[in-house]
Amino acid sequence: MSEKTVTSEQGTVHYWVGGQGSETLVFTHGATMDHALFNLQLPYFQDRYRIVTWDVPAHGCSRPYAGFSLKTAAQILVQILDEESISQVHLIGQSMGGYISQIVTVDYPDRVSSFCSVGASPLDISYYSRLDRWLLSIAPALLQLYPYSILVNSIAKQVSQQPESEAYARRVLSKLTKTEVARIMRVVYEGVIAYSEQRIRLTCPILITYGEMEKSGKVKPYCQRWAKEESLPLVVIPEAAHNANLDNAAAFNQVLDNFLQRVTEP
Repeated sequence: MSEKTVTSEQGTVHYWVGGQGSETLVFTHGATMDHALFNLQLPYFQDRYRIVTWDVPAHGCSRPYAGFSLKTAAQILVQILDEESISQVHLIGQSMGGYISQIVTVDYPDRVSSFCSVGASPLDISYYSRLDRWLLSIAPALLQLYPYSILVNSIAKQVSQQPESEAYARRVLSKLTKTEVARIMRVVYEGVIAYSEQRIRLTCPILITYGEMEKSGKVKPYCQRWAKEESLPLVVIPEAAHNANLDNAAAFNQVLDNFLQRVTEP
């Protein structure tokens, strides 16, 4: 994978391009994680697909970054595609990365061939009760009350099922300050609320996935309702939690591969 950057007054965003094939996969990580979340997907797909991974603004190598928002992240992703002369992509978004992928699909529908959600909730605000919205709104402030070490360990355990996955999450989280973590969570909440006046219905092929041991908020019921109300396929990844693609890469890779073959076949 070749590392590249796009730079603006707000900061520099790092991305990686590799693989080969006529179709392109774009992997977008969740809040407080980084591009390495998808390291176990790269060797599986890179011989058949062109691949783009990146550190979302305010994450990983793309720090510091001023004025980070989910919409800004979606715009930067499209800028990366333009830089690489990529017209259409298959988006794979984990958690927050799923929100960013959905925003790209809503705002740039002609650029998206399909979308695979990994432990991500629907962007459509109608799925969230008033209580859910209130709880999301106060979560960033509550995070500031936790001692730093407890916060890092708590998040790492929540998003992971396997020891290797937990070690990765703890390693990445330890690079962020408590203020950065809270700010990222605030951006996620504000990014969803920004679409509250719009009914979201994605028109591309969609696959919803989450881990069998999913422990993050109400991801499970949100995804189940999303799949039911919009008649979308849903696959539960066994022996996996929020970072399902890392917890059980073998199962996730096969599920994603099957989906991609269905949507790309003539």
